[in-house]
Amino acid sequence: MSTITNSAFAKLTVAFVAMAMVFSVATPAKAQTLEELQALISQLQAQISALTGGSTSSSAACTFTRSLTIGSQGADVTCLQNYLTGTGHFTFAGGATGYFGQVTQGAVAAWQAANGVSPAVGYFGPISQAKYVAVAGSAGGSTGGSTGGSANLQGGAGSISDVDAISKLSNEEVGEDEEDVEVAGVELEAEGSDIEITAVNLDFDQGTANRDFDKYASEVSIWFDGEEVARLDADEFDDDNNFSRTITLDSGAVIDEDETGELVVAVSGVSNLDSNDETETWTVDIVNVRFRDAQGANITETITFTAETFSFEAFSTASDLEFKVSKGDEDINDARSIAVSSTTDTDGVEILSFNIQVKGNSDVNVDDIAVDFGTSTGDTLTDLINQAELVVDGDVIGSESITSSHNDDGIVVFDSLDWDIDAGDTVEVIVRVDMNELNTGTFAAGATLSASVDPDNASWDVEDENGDDVAAADKTGTATSDDHAFYGDGIQVDMVSQTVTQHPGDSADDDYVTLVLKFDVTSFGETAWIQNAIDETVGTAISSTTPTNAVGAHVQSSDGDLNSVTHVSSVISSTASEGTNAFEVQEGETETFTLTVTVQNAATSTLDNANVRLVLAGVGFAGTDSATSEQMFTSNITDIKTDYGFIAN
Repeated sequence: MSTITNSAFAKLTVAFVAMAMVFSVATPAKAQTLEELQALISQLQAQISALTGGSTSSSAACTFTRSLTIGSQGADVTCLQNYLTGTGHFTFAGGATGYFGQVTQGAVAAWQAANGVSPAVGYFGPISQAKYVAVAGSAGGSTGGSTGGSANLQGGAGSISDVDAISKLSNEEVGEDEEDVEVAGVELEAEGSDIEITAVNLDFDQGTANRDFDKYASEVSIWFDGEEVARLDADEFDDDNNFSRTITLDSGAVIDEDETGELVVAVSGVSNLDSNDETETWTVDIVNVRFRDAQGANITETITFTAETFSFEAFSTASDLEFKVSKGDEDINDARSIAVSSTTDTDGVEILSFNIQVKGNSDVNVDDIAVDFGTSTGDTLTDLINQAELVVDGDVIGSESITSSHNDDGIVVFDSLDWDIDAGDTVEVIVRVDMNELNTGTFAAGATLSASVDPDNASWDVEDENGDDVAAADKTGTATSDDHAFYGDGIQVDMVSQTVTQHPGDSADDDYVTLVLKFDVTSFGETAWIQNAIDETVGTAISSTTPTNAVGAHVQSSDGDLNSVTHVSSVISSTASEGTNAFEVQEGETETFTLTVTVQNAATSTLDNANVRLVLAGVGFAGTDSATSEQMFTSNITDIKTDYGFIAN
């Protein structure tokens, strides 16, 4: 709380007296209009706010999750108008309306000019919102729960460079009166500086449920790296088709630069779950997070997150045995290019990682596990592999030779394992294979292999500690790898970072967005040459068209008017040495490539209120400094993309 000095108190008293005099004389004399009185009141409120360090501001802290401009409507506009009333810039006689019109635009422009925001044109976007936090946040306001500098952050301009779902949290069960059951989570990586997570926006959506959220849940809590950072009652979520809420976090949720942190959502069940509500499902979506970087900027970032499903169970049901399978190590499961020999077998290739979690109070014995392999068109399982193994903590617990009998359905059953897992334990299982030699007699370069597991498969044999088969309803979850491609010579492409910079213009149709993707290319087998040309495509969906040459840059837009590349410019650069037609990535080396795409609005494209992002569509390469690609890397390539940037007008 601000401390008011004697001098400030005297000035404050004068301000109140002046306001009282205005009201005492203005009405009888009718010498001033209502608009003039409103303007004077706003000015006096601004003076009072300045004298008290902002403690008497007329507006509460505002949360901005979008840019505001002419035509915007909603509670965020109302909050902005109330704030600008307190600063003396919004003097509309009717007060806050919730509609962003010309009066609000003029007020924003005046506020921008007064606070050094350029250009001061009345567009309330990320730059203005960061300034709002810097100005209003120090006086008790914020845009998402910033602690106002509670953490000593190091670095420059920060961002979230990578977001991964915590795969072990899937299809969780929340028991009646059970506390803090983890139902979803993300791993976030900081880039450019340390960042402090200050708020998170959640949406709970009814799956099979048909009643309000607080009929199932009593509380929702947020945890950062295992420590609680927020807790609120379930009835505090706004009911607007779904149950949503922006939750301010306690200070200290700091991710060091280039490190990761885990943000987890937990739910507690009500103590008296209605029997009709048992087994009903909900989904939780982590919509966006708000963070503060080392420069003091407060940024709201929308994250890509697939909503997780969870259910509510009666206490007796939830305490029963559950044998749950989920995805494991993403470095193993994500699609990648794998080097194999053309003269001998390549042993010990990791194809799939999955977790087995035993929930409840019974140990289990696993005797049989079935793994379903998938191959590329025209290839059989025996073409690609000759042996498969299950590995736990470095030990082989099961091994099977691959024969022609496995070619029909691709299912390999590892039997007679006699493997015990204790109640409450979670273990990782890795599926490892021995690849045949790469040649035309077995399989060709570019062939793919994937693997999946589903404990509902009848070939799984799992028993509880009493020797009874675990019921099908108690065996839940699945795990699947992407298609892995095999080459004697090739490249691997990995995401490094992405940045999005919005550039609001001074007039209509001159906004533009700069989208930057950085990715690493590693060569194996021989030196690879990456063509220095760009194959541009645009569309409202991620393109399924493979580039014909070089680096594929696909601009995905929410606006169908982006129907040509006339307003897109692209540049490719690299740390690698550049020849006449391509960049050289020497065998066994890794080079970083930077793809920069600028999307420019123009009168002919009319990209008003459009969201655009950059997706890597492919990377072409050859064995020489050629202008023509011999092969195209596309394994899981569309996962390498930027966030969306917004073009206002």
